[in-house]
Amino acid sequence: MPKSIQFKLLAWIIGTLLFILSMTGWYSYTSNKQIADEGYQLMQVQLTKRLSLSLASGFWQLDLEYIQDTLDAELLNEAVVAIKANDQQNISINRQIGQTGEPSSLELNNIPHHEDVLKVDIIYNNTALGYVEVFLTTEPFSKRIEKSLWEVITVQVIGIFFIGALLIYILHRYIFTPIKNLEKALFIARDLRVKEKYVLPDQRYLEWGTLVNGINDIIKKISLELTSRQQAEKNALIEKEYAEQAYNQLIETQDALIQVEKMAALGRLVAGIAHEISTPIGVTLTSASHLETATADLQHALATNQLKKSTLDEYLEVALDSTALILGNTKRAAHLIQSFKQVVVDQTNQSKREFSIQEYLNEIIHSLHPKLKLTAIKVNIECDQLILLNSYPGALSQVITNLVLNALLHAYEEHEKGEIHVTAQKHSDNRVIIKIYDDGKGITDDVIKKIFDPFFTTKQGQGKTGLGLHIVFNIVTQTLGGTINTASKVGEGTCFTLDIPMEAPSPKDSIP
Repeated sequence: MPKSIQFKLLAWIIGTLLFILSMTGWYSYTSNKQIADEGYQLMQVQLTKRLSLSLASGFWQLDLEYIQDTLDAELLNEAVVAIKANDQQNISINRQIGQTGEPSSLELNNIPHHEDVLKVDIIYNNTALGYVEVFLTTEPFSKRIEKSLWEVITVQVIGIFFIGALLIYILHRYIFTPIKNLEKALFIARDLRVKEKYVLPDQRYLEWGTLVNGINDIIKKISLELTSRQQAEKNALIEKEYAEQAYNQLIETQDALIQVEKMAALGRLVAGIAHEISTPIGVTLTSASHLETATADLQHALATNQLKKSTLDEYLEVALDSTALILGNTKRAAHLIQSFKQVVVDQTNQSKREFSIQEYLNEIIHSLHPKLKLTAIKVNIECDQLILLNSYPGALSQVITNLVLNALLHAYEEHEKGEIHVTAQKHSDNRVIIKIYDDGKGITDDVIKKIFDPFFTTKQGQGKTGLGLHIVFNIVTQTLGGTINTASKVGEGTCFTLDIPMEAPSPKDSIP
């Protein structure tokens, strides 16, 4: 709970006044008490001297009336309550203050209430004549000290009340009231709205005047700032609308370019496969044509009865060679077509199914053979054949294809020898680590930070869109539900690491 400065300040002031006045009152009380004690001691000394001088002749002359008058005179002292005078002859005169306030006789064995006893020996010409017992009371001195103390307390209370009231008035008028005005102004400034104005009244005191002027300047600046901010918000809303339109157009353009890039990659794959199939198909056609010609010659020789054993042997040799060529090249073409069909179907359908990662990696690399045979780069696959994925083979095919082709394009110079390794191993019970790494020239630190950015390419102006690795990143993180990281050293090569689940997420569970 916050504490009030006003309360704390008033408490300190009143406490300080109480302390000062209490110390002053205590000093006055102790001084008065010391003076009273000294007066009491002085009174005893004086009383002793008077009695020893005045009663000596009375005891010597046995003037009882004189002794009684002397004792009655001492009873006028407010501290004396009774006096007993005794001589050596057992003469005793006892006097006290009566109920009427006048001196009266005191019975011999009666001792009045007292706080102190003063015994004075009466000596005349070195002869002990008797002694006097004076019974004293300190009550009058105590009453005077108590009265003085109450007077001091009364003066202190009045002084504290007066000084406190004066200080409270001064503090309220010259400090707390201006502070309240400043506080009010600050609250108004906090809730100030556009085009609203508020100005604190001028102060006639220099210190508060400076603060008031400062607060007024602050309020003025806040008002101007609010107006400026309102206009800036309007401009920002307009710019936001323009930016959203531009962003939507950019997304549409990016999606279109991604589709173009996908179709272009598929087109390059189709062209490579077509070129690769043309060779075994051409050999097959040539062998079939040669076999057809040899068969026609054999038929003609048989029809004209010119068939010889040597002619039949030559035909059988040609038939066997041609059949072997036709069969081998047909199988080669069929294998290429099957690999191509599987990869293309997977890339276009994006269906989820269970497959062996080793077999599928072999099919992907085999489909890239037309590209690979034009280079001096060798691709090695290391994978456990028991790893089964329930995922999207088309998405994985596109990722591996893009990464391998990206290595062929960027990691090596033309006709440079090298090796690309594709490995896959279980990371845990439900995850697989796939690595694609090369021994090429590597990637610099400033480039590796941007390789997954859309439209970023180091082959600017050479027909490259800069979307290949961006597509790879989106497929890995969204479709396959995994992560992809890159590590590279210049001159040593680059490694792409994919961490994907063995059970790919459903489309509704993938990252948007």
